[in-house]
Amino acid sequence: MNIHGLIDILGVSIGAVAYQKIRYFSRDMQSKTIEELIGEILIELPKISGEGYYKIEVEYLGQKQNAGYRIEQWKGSEYPTIIYHHGAAEGSYDFSFNRILKKNKTEIPANLIAIQALFNHSNAEFFKNIAYFSKYTLMLAASVLIIEGLISELRKLGKEKITVTGISLGGFVTNLHFAHFNSADIYKPLLAGTRMGEVFFDSAYAKITDDKAKKESEKLKAILNIEGLFMKREQNKLFPLNAKFDRIVKYDNQSKAYRAENLKTIPYGHATGALQFGALRRFILEGINE
Repeated sequence: MNIHGLIDILGVSIGAVAYQKIRYFSRDMQSKTIEELIGEILIELPKISGEGYYKIEVEYLGQKQNAGYRIEQWKGSEYPTIIYHHGAAEGSYDFSFNRILKKNKTEIPANLIAIQALFNHSNAEFFKNIAYFSKYTLMLAASVLIIEGLISELRKLGKEKITVTGISLGGFVTNLHFAHFNSADIYKPLLAGTRMGEVFFDSAYAKITDDKAKKESEKLKAILNIEGLFMKREQNKLFPLNAKFDRIVKYDNQSKAYRAENLKTIPYGHATGALQFGALRRFILEGINE
């Protein structure tokens, strides 16, 4: 096996041993569809007023949870904006954002916004909540609505180009927003695809998914896979990046829904690809002012 794919498998295997009591969807497998959740979640989005961290209140079924976003750089409404969504269990929600976009940020001619999803204030909080499929889908739908809310606010301030991007989990959220709203100008999902449900039973991630949940693979696919809805969209503004030797977001499976001429392929795995900060930065910024 290629070394990059092996690193993915070893990394997940080590995590499975280190966190033996942590398994995706071990507590419940109940969930409404993402579309239903998008229609029922209430979000109070603060107005944009310069750089800083903004807390977001997310309400669902009478329960309130906190998410957030940070404006790392605000150059003005006449500049393009990049909205970035983190991956799963980054430790700090802005770990990858800081290394890809915050570093040398003054060289970037754009406004920079980092999203903090529900249940991602710490790895401990994330691991506690992924035991519930219902909370995982709530997180996804809320992030989609946060992106849509930000785009709506940005449109009020100006009409400059808005790019939505994110890595791994954030890449899937990027694709979810594209499929459900398609209101940004550019989409650049990183290390993601349209068959999210299959990640949990047909990839290295199966090692950290509850056995009972894996037996409900059809439910995972029905709720998390979006290929049908996704393919109804024109892909002229969608530019994905995937890793050839990825054993979590399997390249041959997850790249099928993408337009081939728009897809950039890098010779890495999921873990090693996520560490190519310079290459990811260049990819996101390509054509930013066109």
